[in-house]
Amino acid sequence: MNKHTMTHAKIPAAAAVLLALLAAGCGVETPAPVELTYEQPTGEAIFSNYVAIGNSLTAGFMDGGLVMNGQVNSYPQLIASALGYPAGSFMQPLIAFPGVGSTSTGDPSIVAGVLRFDGASLSLAGTTPLADVQSTLLLAARWPVAYQNLGVPGATLWDGMNATSSANSQSPGNSYFDFILRNSVFGGVVMCDQAASLGPTLVTCWLGNNDALGGATSGEPVLGTNVTPPAAFAAMYETLLDRVTDTVFARTGFTPVIITANVPDIASTPYFMPKALFRTMAGLPGPDTLPDANLFAEADAVYVRFPALSYLAAAGMAGLPLPEAYTLDVAETAVVQDAVTGFNAAIATAVDERDHVHLYDAHAALAGLTAGQATHFLALEAQYGADIAAATTYFSLDGIHPNNRGYGHVANGFIATINEALDTEIPSINLANLTWDPTYGIPIDDKAAPGLSPEAARAMDAVFR
Repeated sequence: MNKHTMTHAKIPAAAAVLLALLAAGCGVETPAPVELTYEQPTGEAIFSNYVAIGNSLTAGFMDGGLVMNGQVNSYPQLIASALGYPAGSFMQPLIAFPGVGSTSTGDPSIVAGVLRFDGASLSLAGTTPLADVQSTLLLAARWPVAYQNLGVPGATLWDGMNATSSANSQSPGNSYFDFILRNSVFGGVVMCDQAASLGPTLVTCWLGNNDALGGATSGEPVLGTNVTPPAAFAAMYETLLDRVTDTVFARTGFTPVIITANVPDIASTPYFMPKALFRTMAGLPGPDTLPDANLFAEADAVYVRFPALSYLAAAGMAGLPLPEAYTLDVAETAVVQDAVTGFNAAIATAVDERDHVHLYDAHAALAGLTAGQATHFLALEAQYGADIAAATTYFSLDGIHPNNRGYGHVANGFIATINEALDTEIPSINLANLTWDPTYGIPIDDKAAPGLSPEAARAMDAVFR
């Protein structure tokens, strides 16, 4: 692999402006050769055209869906604001409340919204008739060029270079591709090529999470089936970085600066609960009274998936031992963690080989959160109340994706990486200004049933399938 470096590109022009010819003393009949020079952007010029590619974490996905409440605090939007972009100038596929959630309502003519805290549990914040989604929810659908935030929930690394719509996304039927890439209009252009078409000077790239999460959130991770083999991942990652670089260079004559991020550990998210926490949240006795062998079908379970709370609430003790799909045992945990380790090694190697690519260590940043920041809202709410819980956790209600303050934390990580790599002084985001309301302003219901609704449980998983 040849090392990519920033270069100055000189592109010859066929003709010059008449005034330039006359000033040079040349007649129109015998024009002098003129060379236009496209200088490699440096300094603040690098920030003049910022584009983001990625998955749900880039899109600002929050509370099990895509909605403007989360999108306005997506890490790309926060970075753009810190770079000085005027309000509304960084284009995203904004979606009005109640948003487009990742779960089925059971009626194909009704689209689920995001999740909300209803006073005791998680439930849907609202729904929208499918026929009205285009006219009432998709606020930026008529934007005439590709969005600057091209994060597509559910996208894998393969999708970033190959998927054009829900018809060929790696996770079948992923409709987020349809209204973010909008290839009914653009004619079959994949995510990375849409980004390159904008001629970006700065690109952030965060892909690869779903290459492990797809298997982990199924409870049955299998390498090569729902977890991408690290060797294949490494080859695709190199190809992605080079494709973005070469396409931008071919269109503009300069090399973009790319800030990429690696893949966090599943243990950094509250979706995957340690066994002791699951017992507490489910109101179950300890292992002396209820041994692991009686509680879990996989007696060597390491993590319990958050939707198990919904299953147990419906099935009760008759549902025990908990089916294998709700837990990750020792071997399954190793499959996922080994894959993530392989992914991150591949990303580090790809970055080291390219002068214009720099790494934000998201794996370390999320692993370094405090216990409270990495705890699910419901667990904190039961102990401290809703207000303190909402102000403490960095995760949204789906347990995988950050809330507004969590996205601010991610944005600051990217900003710090940019500053270190380019010797700049972009200001960090003040996290105290980022608040999150898990009720979405809807009055809570004191009579709501505690636990996790079936709709909420499905929403936590659907984006990865």
